[in-house]
Amino acid sequence: MKDWKDKVVVVTGGASGIGYSLAEGALERGAKVVISDIRDDTLVEAVSALSAKGEVLGVKGDVSKYEDVEALAQAAVDRFGKVNVLVNNAGVFAAGVTWEVSLEQYEWVIGVNQRSVIHGIKAFVPRMIAQGDECHVVTVSSGAGITVNPGFCSYSMTKHAVVALSEALWLDLKTQGVPNIGVTIVMPGVVQSKIMFPEKTSGGLEGEVSARLGNPVLAAVEASMRDAVDNGLPRSELVKLVYGAVEADNLYVLPNFTDEASQAVAQGIAMGRATANNFYPNLIAPLLEQMKEAAR
Repeated sequence: MKDWKDKVVVVTGGASGIGYSLAEGALERGAKVVISDIRDDTLVEAVSALSAKGEVLGVKGDVSKYEDVEALAQAAVDRFGKVNVLVNNAGVFAAGVTWEVSLEQYEWVIGVNQRSVIHGIKAFVPRMIAQGDECHVVTVSSGAGITVNPGFCSYSMTKHAVVALSEALWLDLKTQGVPNIGVTIVMPGVVQSKIMFPEKTSGGLEGEVSARLGNPVLAAVEASMRDAVDNGLPRSELVKLVYGAVEADNLYVLPNFTDEASQAVAQGIAMGRATANNFYPNLIAPLLEQMKEAAR
């Protein structure tokens, strides 16, 4: 997709953070944009600000509910007549210990991070196939989609799942003879986003937040995440890399996950899985040593 003029781009979670920047980047490239968000006030503010750069439609919805994503797709077609690019961007993060995370928190993270991508594919891809013109599905996963860290049980699980789902989508499109739809999986390291804002880490489960922050490992994980996000890759750089990957029809793009340490961890985990060797003792050894030192 080299020419963005008059293309229609739909971005979930598009009222703030990475989603907002991706919507802004699409407008700057000449596209028309539809953004979806669950928060009324944030959505209204985002549409107002983005409208200075081009034609924007805001649609309130909960991506964890299929009927809302189907309504989003229909609203986009009703307004603009088509959809060329779907950006499955909506996401949340909550640290937790696998057996302590409540079913409610698991459901919340799975709904936003994983089911939303299923819903996006189901609602948009058949429309794109019927259109027959140039289209693309972008899913924002994470470096956590190919690695796992302590405290990342629900986040890494869902991000791994959407990597596999998007790879399956690419394979199915190719083997079913659908030539007009590309697929890109975005697996960034830490980006300057709003992923650590309260509404992105609690899901309304404030009691559970208090409990997990009483765990020193989880508290350290979240503190580290907040610091990393504050100093992460600028969103403008992420936008360039994502849309560059779409234009090049690349399946994968790894913004700021290409440093030697990140790649060593990802490759160690992948090789361990492929050869039945557990890499994780190498990953947690420094953490366990720090905890031992702190206890002395």
